[in-house]
Amino acid sequence: MSYSLLDFIGNTPMVEIRRMNPNPSVRILAKLEYMNPGGSVKDRAALYMIRMAEEAGILTRDKVVIEATSGNTGIGLAMVCAVKGYRLMLAMSEAVSLERRRILKARGADILLTPGHLGTDGAIEAVYRLVREHPDRYFMTDQYNTEANWRAHADGTSREIWEQTGGKVQAVVATMGTTGTLMGLSRGLKCLNSDIRIIGVEPYLGHRIQGLKNMKEAYQPELYEKQRLDAKINIQDGRAFEMARKLAREEGLLVGMSSGAAMAVAHDMAASMESGTLVVIFPDSGERYLSTELFASKTPESLKFHNTLSRTKENFRPLHEGKASIYSCGPTVHDRMHLGGCRRAVFSDLLCRYLKFRGLDVTHVMNITDMDDKTIAGSEAAGLPLAQFTEQWIRIFHEDLARLKVLPAKHYPKVSEHLEDMVSLTRKLVSSGVAYEKHHSIYFNISAFPEYGSLSGVDLDKIRLGATVDLEEYEKDNPRDFTLLKRIRLSELKRGIYASTEWGNVRPSLHLQCAAMSMKYLGQTFDIHTSSRDLLFPHHENEIAIATAATGAPMARFWMHCDRVFVNGRAVGQDYRLTLKDLDEDGMTDREVRFWLLSAHYRKPALLTAEVRLAVRRSLLRIDSCLHRLACITTGNETGELETLATELMTNFIRDMDDDLNISAAMGGIFNQIRNLNRLLADGGVGPLGASRVLEIFRQMDSVLGIFEFTDPSSNPEIALKLAEREAARSRGDWEASDRLREELSHMGIIMQDGKKS
Repeated sequence: MSYSLLDFIGNTPMVEIRRMNPNPSVRILAKLEYMNPGGSVKDRAALYMIRMAEEAGILTRDKVVIEATSGNTGIGLAMVCAVKGYRLMLAMSEAVSLERRRILKARGADILLTPGHLGTDGAIEAVYRLVREHPDRYFMTDQYNTEANWRAHADGTSREIWEQTGGKVQAVVATMGTTGTLMGLSRGLKCLNSDIRIIGVEPYLGHRIQGLKNMKEAYQPELYEKQRLDAKINIQDGRAFEMARKLAREEGLLVGMSSGAAMAVAHDMAASMESGTLVVIFPDSGERYLSTELFASKTPESLKFHNTLSRTKENFRPLHEGKASIYSCGPTVHDRMHLGGCRRAVFSDLLCRYLKFRGLDVTHVMNITDMDDKTIAGSEAAGLPLAQFTEQWIRIFHEDLARLKVLPAKHYPKVSEHLEDMVSLTRKLVSSGVAYEKHHSIYFNISAFPEYGSLSGVDLDKIRLGATVDLEEYEKDNPRDFTLLKRIRLSELKRGIYASTEWGNVRPSLHLQCAAMSMKYLGQTFDIHTSSRDLLFPHHENEIAIATAATGAPMARFWMHCDRVFVNGRAVGQDYRLTLKDLDEDGMTDREVRFWLLSAHYRKPALLTAEVRLAVRRSLLRIDSCLHRLACITTGNETGELETLATELMTNFIRDMDDDLNISAAMGGIFNQIRNLNRLLADGGVGPLGASRVLEIFRQMDSVLGIFEFTDPSSNPEIALKLAEREAARSRGDWEASDRLREELSHMGIIMQDGKKS
């Protein structure tokens, strides 16, 4: 009897999860669907879709089989079509892993790549369009709608699970993609025992788990019937990825992203059960993800930041592998940025620089508030049009950033240029019932957002009205509700400072401004929101309420806040404004200001006193002296101790900065090594090659810190001449002239290190 490869689809094995099982009274059995000949659970659906189409007579030899897929269904179809002799075209997102594309091409499939940012939706749209335009050329398997998808599991997978567990299965956990597996398991197993629980695992919006989908993020499969699930549990990307990695390390099972997601939920379910048997579906293997962040993450494993939202230090994993999206609260341009704003800017700069240093592509957005009460009042007092008034302060703002060596953000969106985005966002909130109009102003209804207070931990019952929330002259339904769009005054109407809406002529609140502009440039969920603690409540709390109520997704995954600035014991802010110009006039250089703002950990206050200024100046002199001496090395011995020092210098810097930008520890480590370097320099233990390597490490660290100064002695003609004269004196054995020139160079700051005279 002869067999086809297709005869081996199904009848996949089960193995018991032992080391990762949290409850010895519960059996966790993993059904290894990657043991199908095509390597995934989708082999079952692929075979059923082709067979049922053949039996119905709608698939003929003159047609090209076509499907939209994220990978596994396509691989299954490629295998089936190769065996049966059908031509196949697959549309898929260009974000799909390289391994899957190579497998498909190897099996003869033609691939149509669609834009990555459109996800699977883009592939679906492309396929549906081609089938509409060329119905005689293509046969679409349509995995998202066909009953063949779920029948493969109702008829096959369900029966296998029942037989392999001896009918003792109590719950089955599987992930949600097309949902064909879950729909089929529910139909098949509940016919055998209606008490068996079917658990669906869904990723959160904005997830990075290939092959899965959140039912709100894209076209929902028509075959999905939510009532067939006993529960649907959401899973974070990081947890899914870590579980997949642990399955490889602790159980020897190299599985994919969705298997890790299913295992995470199965693990938690087993921990909560008293006893019984739990089956978890592992749909595919890890080989298909070797080039993805699952096993080839570009983000360092050790990188951790303190997240104000969770109040804990968390591993940082960006939404998109190799990229980091950051939004920072920018200035209100009615005056010069005060030192608190300077610290915010330097802190966000340190974060962006370090993420770039660690290999990530950073997109940084910083807003500019050029339309609010302060800018309008300032322009009116100055007798200038609003745009002309704010433009002068915007120019000074960028000049101050340059003085502080803050790298430019990718975007600096202005409020005045994004009014329609803010009005559109408000419409969405009003239509969803979380915002309301009152006397031509629009307010956010806090009572309609139960999560309010999650960032700041504020107790709504303890909010002091008029002190911590805005009390406008307009009536609200609840005095704790906050403003989205504020009705303008006659003076603003006269000057044309407003947005015209169906509710009247209005201006946006600061909260609405930041929510709208951050999402416009970075998407509904981005990686990090930075600012200072004084804006934590109510501003950031209100931002979260607006964005989350509008999208259903978290706004920022990480919230990072720097602490305040204190000068001579007094907090700098709107009531006590000190600027970069004030410090300059008081004799403090821009470089000293940056070093001072950086030198304290960002979550601790930055204190400035006469003693601190002196310490800053001395610290920079220590650094400058060491770097200058290294730059002037022309001779000397290369020692093993210097090699060790150089390695430790960079290793310790990365270790400390990976730990929530622990600049205090990082700078402490740098000064320890400067002390060691000075000792080696004094002992003649640094040669030109070693000095060059150490200087290069300092340059690399300065790409993050932006505080070091590097000198080139050869650029000074007088120094260059004396160096040449001394080298000539040594060559002819004129040690008296050599010593004299050495002394002269020493007075010019050039330290010479010679070997023994011969």
